[in-house]
Amino acid sequence: MAKTKKKPVIDDEDNFPPVEALPLDPVKVARRVNTGMVLDMEGHGSEVASALIVNGLRAYLSVVNKGVSLVACDRTHSAFVPVQIAPCASGLDVKRDDAKPLVEAHGVLAFLLDDGEDCTSYYVPVSEYLEMAEDRGESGLRLNLDEHAKWLEKYEGHAGIRRAFARLLG
Repeated sequence: MAKTKKKPVIDDEDNFPPVEALPLDPVKVARRVNTGMVLDMEGHGSEVASALIVNGLRAYLSVVNKGVSLVACDRTHSAFVPVQIAPCASGLDVKRDDAKPLVEAHGVLAFLLDDGEDCTSYYVPVSEYLEMAEDRGESGLRLNLDEHAKWLEKYEGHAGIRRAFARLLG
């Protein structure tokens, strides 16, 4: 029986039917569902925890909605620092009752300043914040950004983390 060879069929782009573009679904912003069970709905604690982890620390989010927002520690889990997170709009504001208990523990205030375009973070030791902040009576303490801009530079971003948490980083 003789074998016959089949001619190979060469397809080119012109032989295929046109492909229609499928309609795209609109992009939706991912948001957490407010179940009343998540205390960090805005994600401030997660943002600060991520920044601390990137800089070589361990971070544990608090499960209470008042007082310390997270606890930072060194990699050996032998030294701990409480961190109070405060989102801000125009100045670095914190209530006196929130800041005072952190002094003895050498705590740090993490300020997240969101001006709509950029998010700037400051990590200020509580003892230094209390020295520089002005007392505004019942509304708490405030550190004016314009007046203390030069002083605050050393506490901004990653450099601020390294300075404020120097005893944990070694």
